Amino acid sequence: LTLPGVKSVGEASSGFNVRGGATDQNLVLFNGGTVYNPSHLFGVFSGFNPDIVSDIELYKSSIPVEYGGRISSVLDVNSREGNNKNLTGSLGVGLLTAKGHIEGPIGEKTTFIAGARATYSDWLLSMLPQDSEYNDGSASFYDVTAGVTHKFNEKNSIHINGYWSVDDFRFSADTSYSYRNANGSVKWKSNFGEKTSMELTAGYDHYDYATIDKFNPVEAYEMSFKIAQMFGKLKFKSLLSEKHTITYGADAISYNLAPGSYLPYGGESLVVPDIIPDETGIEGAAYLSDSWSISD
Repeated sequence: LTLPGVKSVGEASSGFNVRGGATDQNLVLFNGGTVYNPSHLFGVFSGFNPDIVSDIELYKSSIPVEYGGRISSVLDVNSREGNNKNLTGSLGVGLLTAKGHIEGPIGEKTTFIAGARATYSDWLLSMLPQDSEYNDGSASFYDVTAGVTHKFNEKNSIHINGYWSVDDFRFSADTSYSYRNANGSVKWKSNFGEKTSMELTAGYDHYDYATIDKFNPVEAYEMSFKIAQMFGKLKFKSLLSEKHTITYGADAISYNLAPGSYLPYGGESLVVPDIIPDETGIEGAAYLSDSWSISD
């Protein structure tokens, strides 16, 4: 948020706008996979566990060619590798959340890292005035992140990462909302000599949300949406000289979209089911980027 052109969505929110663009115009990646809703608890907490994150890169202009065309920005988040020497961990407890992580070696060439977070924020809602109509509400989330890295030798390694998060909240006893993110990827990194490197990534992303209204049992319903995608990415980077680099590769994404369903909830509901047919699509791209520096 300290960068020019980047502003917060508002108070108590982790979303951001880039040069006037909406939050859904930002591409958010975690270990190469797409995260469609990267926030928890109405945007108060980020969707990523800080104990696991290695680096964050924000591209708000001159977006590198391998990310494709994006309206506002690209936020690329990567998790770190586990400790390759000792078994270590951490545990933290706050007013709203608890978190912990563990990491360490598995043999001589393999490391792991895993972390989890959860909230117990319902006590805040129970303290609201009775006439606010929110004191009977609840809000909760949890997420789990894990990764395994195996180094075959100095030039080849494989990285397996997974992410899962669930958010549930309601402001009354009758209507509840929930959404889930899932992300998994396998990445093979290889160096061909000293000047050329390769990254081959395959993965799966999932996002869904649901609204359940049971105020009137006869009209009770569940409305839901989901999107799932499989992706593959191949990226090469060649260093032609100290000031000249070529990046090239290809990627493909297969989409499976369930635009929406409106279903009865409970045995007394008389709601007529309405399901929009699924949609599928395939997106493919090849790219080439030539970068050089003319400064000393």
